[in-house]
Amino acid sequence: MKNAYLIEMTIFRDYARQLVALGALVSLCIGLGMQTPLAMPATLTCMFFMMSAMGLAAYDQLNHWELFRLTLPLSRRDIVLGRYAAIVTLGLLGMVVGTLGAVAIMAVVTAAGVPGEVGEAFAYDPDMLSVMAVVSCFTLLIGAVVASVVTPLYFRLGQTRATQILPTIIVLMFVIPVVILGNSGMLDGGIPGMELLSGALEALETPAGMAVGCVILIALSAAALCISAAISLKLYEKREL
Repeated sequence: MKNAYLIEMTIFRDYARQLVALGALVSLCIGLGMQTPLAMPATLTCMFFMMSAMGLAAYDQLNHWELFRLTLPLSRRDIVLGRYAAIVTLGLLGMVVGTLGAVAIMAVVTAAGVPGEVGEAFAYDPDMLSVMAVVSCFTLLIGAVVASVVTPLYFRLGQTRATQILPTIIVLMFVIPVVILGNSGMLDGGIPGMELLSGALEALETPAGMAVGCVILIALSAAALCISAAISLKLYEKREL
């Protein structure tokens, strides 16, 4: 798996550098627009998970790389696990870059004494770091779930066919259930589990609650990726190239 992972990272290296620069600019603009530094690590974390899953799959069919890769001393298991390891590495890279960027911006704004709403919103606050960790872990879960859904499709169908059906799958997973629930009258008495959600949000206001919340979100992200990797292994082993 190590060799497959190193190959994936080598292939994606130049694009990752461009993605870091673009992501830093986009996250900064979003942060300034939303008047909060929380948007910076959140944007980069989610963006890197999604873009790494889709970008690495795009390289598979470039110059028939996917076919040539099977001639190398790599098993299909190595290829799948190396892909997931690369996705996790790049996703965590986005989280680190976003967090460091947000902290650096807050430090510069505080040291420079920037006035107005921007200065107030980006003023350094130690309590903001714990909130930033929770938000980053939540977007980590979102990015991991998206990567967990699209990666098995890429391994089974290839990048071209998978991209064609992804919009349909997204609609089936997220839009149609909301429409059905909204029109069925099942939510007329309120959203089920709302009290439990309110209690969880109240618990997140404490330092211990934030720490537990981060652990749970990370565990859910890891579980989603592990299940997805197991599915990808089964699908890729049966795929004829």
